[in-house]
Amino acid sequence: MSSLNTASPCKEAVEYSFGKAACLYDRYARHHRIIAKRLMDFVHPDTAAGSILEIGCGTGLLTEKLLDRFPASDITALDISPDMVESCRSKLNHSGRMSFLVADAEEYCRTGRRYDLVASSCSLQWIHDRRGLAQSIYAMLEAGGMCLMAIPLRGMLHELVESCIRGARSVMRQLDLDTGEEWISRFEKSGMDVLSSSVESVSCVYDNPLEVLKAIRGIGAGIDQSSAFLKPGSMRRMTEYYSRHFKVDDSRRVSSTYRVLYLLGIRM
Repeated sequence: MSSLNTASPCKEAVEYSFGKAACLYDRYARHHRIIAKRLMDFVHPDTAAGSILEIGCGTGLLTEKLLDRFPASDITALDISPDMVESCRSKLNHSGRMSFLVADAEEYCRTGRRYDLVASSCSLQWIHDRRGLAQSIYAMLEAGGMCLMAIPLRGMLHELVESCIRGARSVMRQLDLDTGEEWISRFEKSGMDVLSSSVESVSCVYDNPLEVLKAIRGIGAGIDQSSAFLKPGSMRRMTEYYSRHFKVDDSRRVSSTYRVLYLLGIRM
């Protein structure tokens, strides 16, 4: 039987899983490094921001780029995981412009604090009340303030999903992801003017399907993978299907693809 279940994990599970992965995150976050770099392409060279909030800073992949791009800005790096925040702090605390905050983004964004720029890369997919967060981000922006977002979308890791369902013939419990249109609509309904947006695929190549799974777990994102993956029979069928259908050229290597919305919005 082929089946796909979707769900949003509880915040405690997200905090625990990413905290546990903090020491390995940079080693496995290949997609995330590419996405953070690409996101900065949407910032106009003349854009200035006195104060910046980064939601879901992780180990600081985007934070480093914000520091470089906005050399006069004060940046607050927020994450729900204390271990992730500590990892980010250990790399970037040399800058007197940084402050670090362990907090739930949904709660913090309702505190009334104001910023010139709110940025996030690969974290909003973990939010429960996504419409409410879009409204809160808009409310946090100063007049003329901007939001800069990279958000994983439905269709992410399609190779793994298909290999589980069709190859292993198993139920896969997957993160409940949205479309780019749904995210754009949320920000527009909040009052935001969307200046630019782009839905793109980001692919990385791995030696084999097991390395793909290792990378997912290595960044702490294996929260919702089905336990069927751990059963030898299902694992074998999944890897065989993956290797057969998603190999790169004539090699034994395989692809792993993220689907991402890049969005730049402004509060007029």
